Amino acid sequence: MNWGKGIVIGMGLFIAFITFLVVNLVSQTVDLESEDYYKREINYEQEITALNNANQLEELVVVSTDNDYLVVQLPKEVEVANVEVRLIRPDDQKLDKTYAIRGTKSFLIDKSELKKGAYNIEIYYQSNSKPCMQKETVYI
Repeated sequence: MNWGKGIVIGMGLFIAFITFLVVNLVSQTVDLESEDYYKREINYEQEITALNNANQLEELVVVSTDNDYLVVQLPKEVEVANVEVRLIRPDDQKLDKTYAIRGTKSFLIDKSELKKGAYNIEIYYQSNSKPCMQKETVYI
């Protein structure tokens, strides 16, 4: 084999590699964390206040996992109302879930409803008429 054939084969492999990368990267979906990103940015100060309000409570909402369920345990000593749990999947917006918790101190989310991977959990609630928020990341 001479230099000419080697160069042509090398260039052909390089072009095939670049074509593979372009096709692979174009086929990837890229979702924003939220569609109303700029609106949420304007209200970020309220979010910080809600996080601080939650941190000042005696007890916080506890999120834990077992083999089959994601368990959201509301505090027993602190009165909370209007609890909303958002499970946000950073890599696929279609997998986001929202749950409203009413009339119970313990809430179970079946893991079979969730795709394996990382979820950002945002818990919104009211305590003593103050807005509270907790953020957490959990891996299913």
